[in-house]
Amino acid sequence: MRGFPKHLSTRDDYLYVRENFPPEQWRPRFQALLDERFAWLPVGPLAAGEPGIEDATHRVVEHTDEREQVIERVQEEYREDPNAAIFRLGFAVAEVEGML
Repeated sequence: MRGFPKHLSTRDDYLYVRENFPPEQWRPRFQALLDERFAWLPVGPLAAGEPGIEDATHRVVEHTDEREQVIERVQEEYREDPNAAIFRLGFAVAEVEGML
């Protein structure tokens, strides 16, 4: 391998760059693991006429068909995604925070 890798795919990749490269290079990747662990996740469909919740952590998304007609309204919540890269790689939030 020459230089810092373009892709980090496994936990071992992250640990390798942490041990073998200066913090200026690996810290942004570890910070991205923390920052990207949140996502808009569906809570459930809304019934016709139901307003839903709209605030900093909730939104209503309208799914449309090819003729731009609304076919479904879904309530979404901005929260920690259990399928985020940090968890798929086997890291804990506190562990990554401690490394940073």
